[in-house]
Amino acid sequence: MTLFKKSKQTVGLAAAATAFVLTASDADAQRQRQATPKPNIVLILADDQGYGDAGFMGATKLRTPRMDRLASEGVVFTDAHSGAAVCQPTRYGILTGRGYWRADRPQGTYFIEDEIMLPRVLKDNGYNTAMFGKWHLGFVREHDVEGEHDWNGRWTKGPNWIGFDYFFGMPNSHAQPPFVFLENEHIYKHDPEDPIIPLKKRKQEWLYTWDSGGSTGAAAAHEACDMDRLDLILAERADQWMSEQTQDTPFFLFMSFFAPHVPFTIAEEFRGSSEAGDLGDYMHQLDHATGMVLDALEKHGFAENTLVIYTSDNGGVYIYGEPHGELGSLELDHRSMGALLGLKTDTWEGGHRVPFIARWPGKIPAGTQSDQLLALEDLFATFAAAADIKLPRNAAPDSLNQLPLLQYPNVPTPIRTEMIYAGRGRALRHGDWVYLPEPGSGGLFGTFYLERFGYENSDFEGNVRREDAAPAQLYNLREDLSQSRNLYHERPDMVKFMDARFREIMRQRKSR
Repeated sequence: MTLFKKSKQTVGLAAAATAFVLTASDADAQRQRQATPKPNIVLILADDQGYGDAGFMGATKLRTPRMDRLASEGVVFTDAHSGAAVCQPTRYGILTGRGYWRADRPQGTYFIEDEIMLPRVLKDNGYNTAMFGKWHLGFVREHDVEGEHDWNGRWTKGPNWIGFDYFFGMPNSHAQPPFVFLENEHIYKHDPEDPIIPLKKRKQEWLYTWDSGGSTGAAAAHEACDMDRLDLILAERADQWMSEQTQDTPFFLFMSFFAPHVPFTIAEEFRGSSEAGDLGDYMHQLDHATGMVLDALEKHGFAENTLVIYTSDNGGVYIYGEPHGELGSLELDHRSMGALLGLKTDTWEGGHRVPFIARWPGKIPAGTQSDQLLALEDLFATFAAAADIKLPRNAAPDSLNQLPLLQYPNVPTPIRTEMIYAGRGRALRHGDWVYLPEPGSGGLFGTFYLERFGYENSDFEGNVRREDAAPAQLYNLREDLSQSRNLYHERPDMVKFMDARFREIMRQRKSR
């Protein structure tokens, strides 16, 4: 059974709608805006969910009934991309509508004083704003001295600074310390008599130290941050926050979930529940947490006037499993990236092509699909349009309003025709073509997985790059979505055009 059905809406309907807007008087338009309440906006962002990590995207070894239901109630974009193949630049792009490629900023420093932020724009136009989950975009800790961490004081220049009225989450990924929640600018359940103490060495006194050291002390704070239930706790807190909202004031809710990023910290009730190993189990937990948020919208009477977006910050990671002592998802015949080549950090498609659902009852046709190009930076302008907000000058320079395409998914004329995206390198997408000015995956993990899992790329013999491989890469994604054949030598005309266009865009880079 096919999940998606093509919308019966036609280009003629879209043209008619446009003509009505153009011919309506200003007074009529003003009355219409006043009569229509601003929508609530809910952005649900998974962390490292790959293109194939859900039932609605073809997964068979794990089950995502709540994501699948959401997809059946809205539109699915099959050509949606994060601005980067790693999380922090992508999140920066969502919140600023600005490609991270524009600025030469040291890793770990993101916002500057007068940048125009999505939550601030919404807040200044009457929205209540809240964020739950992973931040990972930097804080200033008031008691740090000469590089020594002091996590017990106030954490400034974080979510509240850029326009969120309320924040509850962790300062970094759950793979990095401190392993506690923050509530706004302070550690949740902090006890001055039992401070949190950074650990100098790896894997010492705390279970989830990963590669970044750990923390000890602060028993109440650590206990409140149950690592196996992080997203479930966030969904419960979001439910509580929604219960305090009213129909009179619209809200923007950013659910920044931790799953399925490693480590796989899985609640007992989801362990062993999938056929895709720990990754599948963790996806089951994420699907359940997503359902809790959607149920809360229903329970509190907000679902009908809420634009919900579900997506991921970049592609999946599938390096875990053998030889690390257990079967990983790939060995169990689940492919996070679906048919795509590449993984998180790669400039190949698997690094940044992400699942994407939009639902808005009565505004977005249910059960539809679009193959038009969309960038996560576009959320800024799209949300502003949905809320009937005129963006300030110089806001969101890389964000395009995709609302017309959400509402009329089968309109053949694209809103976006090109974009720059990045792994640890960069690539240019232009129409059906993608150009990588450098060889290889462009990512952190190399190409070890090509031979091991049967991926093909004409520049490689197994995992080894051929001596006669081209110095750059050109692919036609409509004809070769899996990027198996580099057309660099076959289409020198397109290589010349794409390289010139890439360099032209790069010259637009500014320091801010």
